[in-house]
Amino acid sequence: MAIKSLKKVPLLRDPLLHFALIGGLLFAIDSLFNTEGGSAEDIVITPSGVEHLASVFERNWQRPPNREEMQKLVDNYVREEVLYREALKLGLEADDTVIRRRLRLKMEFFARDLVDGVEPAPEVLVQFFHDNHARYRVPARVSFRQILFGSDHRAAPAEDARKLLATLSSGAVTDGEGDSHLLPRQFAQASAEEVDKQLGEGFAEQLEPQPQGKWVGPIRSEYGEHLVFIDAYQRAANAAFASVRSQVLRDWQAERHSDMLERQYQLLREHYRVRMEGSVGDPRDDSASAREVVGR
Repeated sequence: MAIKSLKKVPLLRDPLLHFALIGGLLFAIDSLFNTEGGSAEDIVITPSGVEHLASVFERNWQRPPNREEMQKLVDNYVREEVLYREALKLGLEADDTVIRRRLRLKMEFFARDLVDGVEPAPEVLVQFFHDNHARYRVPARVSFRQILFGSDHRAAPAEDARKLLATLSSGAVTDGEGDSHLLPRQFAQASAEEVDKQLGEGFAEQLEPQPQGKWVGPIRSEYGEHLVFIDAYQRAANAAFASVRSQVLRDWQAERHSDMLERQYQLLREHYRVRMEGSVGDPRDDSASAREVVGR
């Protein structure tokens, strides 16, 4: 009965009272962790720190902050730093998956910054280019025109295509031949991927052995039969180093970054012992005693 009567007291349902109780609890917890009594910690606002805050603001708003906005930026930084330090004292970062992943990313970004600051010797990049030449192949490019005889509209599209081919081969000029469709009638410097995306998988491969400068066909696609006039065909070739140097540098840095992350992890891993309890095969099996794992 006493508990029920307390629930009816309006004061106990007041949100302000709840906040006051939470604040008092946090103050009590802080007093337990703060062993230095009333001593204050230093939060130093350096000129470079102020400049960083201003530059972030300017990137976001495309203008520098005014005096009032700058003061708010500094005040917000101080607030963030105070709450951050107090959160660490309370151990609030422990067992927080988001924070753990964020800190892991920061460690990895740190390794990336180290790699990005290294400019390899020219011969190193050239050797990397030759070792990975397949990455830097210039894809084949083809320019052509096409006339479609759709299988949905004709009983014998291949035969109709051959009849028109004979007319075109005799030098006759015809307009508007073939069936109307939404496919491109002309391709300019198109890659095999671009051609196949429009005309179906494998169509570009059928163009490679065809002669240039004349109508040929019919060439089959999933849409029907095509007559094709190839204006130019540029075969795939190895790129010149100078034309892809920036890409080679990015790829080299990416591989070095991956290598550095692994070396960094292995060096740091040596300072830790991992204890696993129970059977590795069955996480529900806790009959085995705690074991020390020295491997990865």
